[in-house]
Amino acid sequence: MDRAPQKRAVTGRPTVRPGDDTANIVDDETNKPKAEESRDDPEETITRRLSEKKKEEGNVEVDLDRYAKFRKAAKQGKWQDIKTQNLDKISDDHLTAPITEFYETLLHLLVNCKGALWLVKEIVEKIDITSLGKTDYEGNTALSVAASVGNAEAAKMIAQKNPGLLLEPNHSNETPFHLAAKLTHDHTFKLILAVAESEKKLTNDIDTNLFCSSSGVSIVENLLDANHYGLTVELLNKYKKLGRDGPEERGKILQKLAQKPLAFKSGRKFGRWDWDRLIYKAARCTCIYKSGYPRTKEGNLAWSDQTNNDDDLTCNIDIPDNRDEVVPSSVRAIDASNMRNSKAHQVVRLMCSGVRWTFEDARKAFKEAAFTAATLGVVEIVEEILTVYPAATMFYNHEKYNILDVAVINCRYMVFDLLFTKCPSILEKVLSYPVSNNLKNNLLHLAGSCIPSRHINGAALQMQFEMQWFMAVESVVPPSFTEKRNNDNKIPIEVFEEEHKGLGKDAEKWMRVTASSCMVVDALIIAMVFAAIIAVPGNVDDNGVPNFRKETVFKVFVVANTSALFFSAFSLLLFVRLLTARYGVRHFAKDLPEKLLWGTVTLILSLAATLVASSCALFMLIDAVPGPKLVITNSTLIPITVMAALPIIYFIKSQSRLLIEFLMVTYRSPLPSKKKKIIKQFHF
Repeated sequence: MDRAPQKRAVTGRPTVRPGDDTANIVDDETNKPKAEESRDDPEETITRRLSEKKKEEGNVEVDLDRYAKFRKAAKQGKWQDIKTQNLDKISDDHLTAPITEFYETLLHLLVNCKGALWLVKEIVEKIDITSLGKTDYEGNTALSVAASVGNAEAAKMIAQKNPGLLLEPNHSNETPFHLAAKLTHDHTFKLILAVAESEKKLTNDIDTNLFCSSSGVSIVENLLDANHYGLTVELLNKYKKLGRDGPEERGKILQKLAQKPLAFKSGRKFGRWDWDRLIYKAARCTCIYKSGYPRTKEGNLAWSDQTNNDDDLTCNIDIPDNRDEVVPSSVRAIDASNMRNSKAHQVVRLMCSGVRWTFEDARKAFKEAAFTAATLGVVEIVEEILTVYPAATMFYNHEKYNILDVAVINCRYMVFDLLFTKCPSILEKVLSYPVSNNLKNNLLHLAGSCIPSRHINGAALQMQFEMQWFMAVESVVPPSFTEKRNNDNKIPIEVFEEEHKGLGKDAEKWMRVTASSCMVVDALIIAMVFAAIIAVPGNVDDNGVPNFRKETVFKVFVVANTSALFFSAFSLLLFVRLLTARYGVRHFAKDLPEKLLWGTVTLILSLAATLVASSCALFMLIDAVPGPKLVITNSTLIPITVMAALPIIYFIKSQSRLLIEFLMVTYRSPLPSKKKKIIKQFHF
């Protein structure tokens, strides 16, 4: 049987390369550009395409009544009923005739369900290769439908009989490859690509039509949208022109990656205690990536039917067969994320390398992606762009801001750290650039009017973060920047104060209310422990000496009671200092949060000491026997210990998130550089 690629001439549809830009292509029937058609009302588009399909079929109405039984059986999944309709006696014309109002054939319906593979196989074997190319109103062949729903086996059977359909686009100029990638069916994509590569007649078309220009860019973008970074790297390594015909094509792919910050390590948000970060680093140390998928003798990709999504990664240690039971699911998820981050970074590197960049080409390829990456904090993309073309800092957006300006405005401290610690020569050039934005805001003005960070909750923490960010930028820019005035005749600190006036009031109000509430608790604790000192548990003898002074529980009581008194007094003084403090904007960086942090910590300690002292007093009250002799029993020890521990546990749990956030923001820097010589005041 002839298996040569079949070409279809479709009335009313221009012949274009799959995935090409349709902005300047005019439809013959509607005299409208394709781009304009895509903006039409969806119902109007469906009506127009149905009308075009009707003309293509010779203005013959679909006989819906004739094929009602086929439609009903296909809808209900009764494939055997279709078989009993004397399938062997039905002509090819009936098998390929449209049976729905949308001009779908029986094969279009069957490939939507994997349970009908045996029936699909019989129909594919029965009809000729030309009939396999019948399309619905959207221009989709049965192969396109199978690829879009992920029916890999059905797509493989149809492609093997008529490989030419693999490169046939629908009305949206999407081939089966585009549809499989777009709808995240990587296994289907691999199988039909293996079929295409095995056909020598299609080899040249794959290079010149499918994987070139905007068609190849569209496929790569669809794969990236589906998070198939490993498959993307493999294809880019095999097809050297894929997505890299020109700077515009490279720029589109880089822009797509820049819009996916979660695909990179810099976009990951690790857990509160950083266990995820440790596991992530361990995975980077113990795992190595395959150089590629296995290949046939001809050098083609040899994906088997059992290929899964996890075969991009292998470890240099022996992994047991029951690894899903041995390795926790959370660890496997972090490991998979590590793999995706590495592959995404490889895609960026492939897009940036292999070219001698001129300013014009670099502007077309890097400008949009660089600004998007700086805005979203994708430091990997910014680093790769600056590595291959350091002059990318000379790009300006429509507001006349460069990359560093955008990073400062959006509080992207990792991009900030990259420029200031790894690219010091670039830093000097950037700081020497004249201020060109409309408001004449220098870098410090921009830090004062930065966009609030979404990942910080609470006015006080937000104010602290943004003040520290302002101080970090202030510590590295030339001293003259602090006194420069913008077009509004304001220096940077004045811009910061104006922009954060409302946030500062909210932060001050929250801190004062918190301090007042905690002071009430401190006062109650002080009164309680002071009364316990006067009225000693177990009474005293005639000489005023406590009866239980030699007992261990009494010694614990004395230590706990004294600790509670001093901790609560210290906490009270800290909260009083908060109430009487000046709430200047710079005080929010460290001074005020530090007082609130340690006031809360000492309050927790005083509360814990108070409960310990109270428990000891109960022991001496309940278990005292004539003598006096103290005998502590388990019936007393266990209930009192449990009841005393519950309030402490609850209070620590309820306040732990606030304490940890204040502790980390105040004393820990998230900057990757270990040397803090440049950014001395940047406390996170």
